[in-house]
Order: sequence, then C-alpha cells, then structure tokens
Amino acid sequence: MKHPVIAAIAILSCILPASCSRDKTPDVRSVRWGMSIAEVKKAETAELMKEGVNVLTYRLGGEPETTTGTATVTIEENGETHDALVTVETISSEPSYDLVYVFEDGKLAMAVIHLRDSFDDPADYIRLMREKSLAISKELESPAMGVAEYGDNPRKEDPYSAPAEICEGKYTLKHMWPTVRDRTGISIELDSKINADPPDCNLSVFYESAKHPVDPALSEDLHELL
Repeated sequence: MKHPVIAAIAILSCILPASCSRDKTPDVRSVRWGMSIAEVKKAETAELMKEGVNVLTYRLGGEPETTTGTATVTIEENGETHDALVTVETISSEPSYDLVYVFEDGKLAMAVIHLRDSFDDPADYIRLMREKSLAISKELESPAMGVAEYGDNPRKEDPYSAPAEICEGKYTLKHMWPTVRDRTGISIELDSKINADPPDCNLSVFYESAKHPVDPALSEDLHELL
C-alpha cells in the first residue's frame, strides 16, 4: 500500500506547473513570452534582417505568389460563337512587414508586425486593418474593441470614412484585444508616419506580454514610432 505522505507529494507535484506538462501554445507565431534571444532565433523561421541590443528584426511577406484557375469564356470562331475553358494565372504579392521582437532582461516581452509598404490609396490601409483584425478575432474567437483617438480634432460619425485624414495625423484608429489567455495584450494601430512627405499611414500589430512587460517608456516609444 502506498504511503499517504508519498501519495500526497505525487498529487501536489502534478498541481505545480513547473512539474507537469504545461500549455505550449505560442504567444506570437512560433514563440512564447520569456524566451531568450537564442530560443527565439531557433524557433522563428522568417529571414533575420538585423540583430541589435535586445531586438531582433525579421522580414515577412513581399514575395509574389502565383495562383492558377480556370474560367469559361465565349469566343467567336469561323463566324460561330461557343464557350471555351481557359486557364487564368494570377500573380499577387502580400505586403511586406518588419517583425520586431523586443526583449526585457533577456526575455521576450514584446513583438511588433509593422507594415513596410506604402499605398497610393489611403483606403487600402483601412481595408488591410480590417483584414488583419478579422483574422485575429477569428483566431481568438473574440471581437475587437475599437477606439478612435481625435485629440483636438472633430470626431467622425464613421471613423473609417476618412483614411486620408488618418495619414495626415488628424486622428488614429485602434482595434484591441486587451488580454488573451491572461498572457498577451494585442492591438492594431493605424496612424500617421512621423515626418512623412507627402503624408502617409503607419499600420502595426502589437503583441505585449503581461508577465514580462517591456519598460513602459520603451513601449510608448515603439507605439509612437511604429
């Protein structure tokens, strides 16, 4: 018969998270908060562009993608018309992004996915923001909380109606998921690029650790810059 003290120790060892199988769900892409720089470099599959003090910068997207499909068209031949099946090849390119990992005390604390491309039509920033927001909400099974910040400028009845004014710095849009699994704060921010001429927009997705937060001043600087 098992000694009751030994049995109790065995039960307690499975209650303590350090002794049992823990949730290994990634917090961002394939990495988790608290990882070291070496661990993130081993887990991340994107192209490493730059390594700085407590910062790793990777490149995402930007590569052309070819898709092939079929379509039925009506053609005229020898005075007669008939339907024909043709192959249609479409070449599209996903926008390119900087993926920035930020470390605090040697542990992963923040990640930013920052749009590198510029769009001629400011409405394309709204479209992309909505696409990214919908994908995150679908993954989390949770709707975003939307916020518009106007400062001293007039409020909009429809904050999505004037993307050019966002690029001019008159107001900003944010979609937020404050706490995910009690581990992560996520936000998408659309605002103006600093000192851009002509005016242009910034679009970034921020992931911030609840347990290993970066210095608040650094977080504020990154939100303002990216």
